[in-house]
Amino acid sequence: MFLAIHAWQTRDLPLDEPAPETVLALLDGSGLRPAVSTGQAGIIYFFAPWCFYCRNSIGNLDDLVTDGDVSWGTAVALDYADTAEVEEFVARTGISLPVLMGDGQTASDWSIRAFPTYYVIDAQGRISSRSVGYSTGFGMLIRNWLAE
Repeated sequence: MFLAIHAWQTRDLPLDEPAPETVLALLDGSGLRPAVSTGQAGIIYFFAPWCFYCRNSIGNLDDLVTDGDVSWGTAVALDYADTAEVEEFVARTGISLPVLMGDGQTASDWSIRAFPTYYVIDAQGRISSRSVGYSTGFGMLIRNWLAE
């Protein structure tokens, strides 16, 4: 049942193709940054600050990156009213991941239709896995290991 639901949720998301080249502004206003790092597998996580599941799962990715279990992780804010709403989300969750400010074009480029959505990117910059909804740290870790 779980696999059928996962297949349905991710049916329109890209897989086994190059990740979109995305450069976005950092939440702290310090400049622009590519959303994807290459050379090592990592995870790009798309969230909305109002999303219950995002608040409860983004810390799993943050812990994996902080502990060195995942080489890199990037959080991309979408569907927000203003920067203050995203800043409040970051403060409430306590994450240390870099947070980029996405927009409608970002959502379109990455086929984001629900939150959270995350992609595992392999060392060559290709999408090796994707998921929609809450994911445990273990689930993220396994997907990342498979991409290495």
